[in-house]
Amino acid sequence: MNNHGDVWISTVLYTLIGLALVGSLVAMVNPEVARLKDKAIIEQTVQSLNVLDDTIIEARKATGTRLNYIISLDKGNLIIDSANEAIYWQMDSRYQFSEKDQTMNLTLTNMRATTRALGGLWNVTLILDYKGYGLNITADGRKEAKTLSPSSLPYSIWIKNNGISKGAGSKLQNIDFSTE
Repeated sequence: MNNHGDVWISTVLYTLIGLALVGSLVAMVNPEVARLKDKAIIEQTVQSLNVLDDTIIEARKATGTRLNYIISLDKGNLIIDSANEAIYWQMDSRYQFSEKDQTMNLTLTNMRATTRALGGLWNVTLILDYKGYGLNITADGRKEAKTLSPSSLPYSIWIKNNGISKGAGSKLQNIDFSTE
């Protein structure tokens, strides 16, 4: 009779030890999985912003051109900053994408990346800067910032070439971003 009790206690102890080991393993692996997931999101966003840049370049070719760009935002915010003629994507990440506090050119386009320390995380910012490219960016026809937050549904952004404005000795291509 005592033998059955010993077997039962041994089984419970071994099960608890096994669960503790599995829990420890999961606790060690989980941060690395999250880091790799953030890395994949950033790399996909770089590719997506390259497509956005190509779409803007295509829209610049002719007045009246209206092109659609679709983006899924699982993490991070997309900011169309009309005041600074730039488009930003920002995300708090477990992955350090670039050298800390240094601006890095990413591709042959005008995209740059900046990574800043934010407590135990990294704030990664991807920037498409159109200053000096002769663009006047607006969001929904207004000169203000528009922020697109993470959503389960993709955003459909319309990019429209509203022609060239002449003023103060410069010609600027008016590009408007609208979501529908």
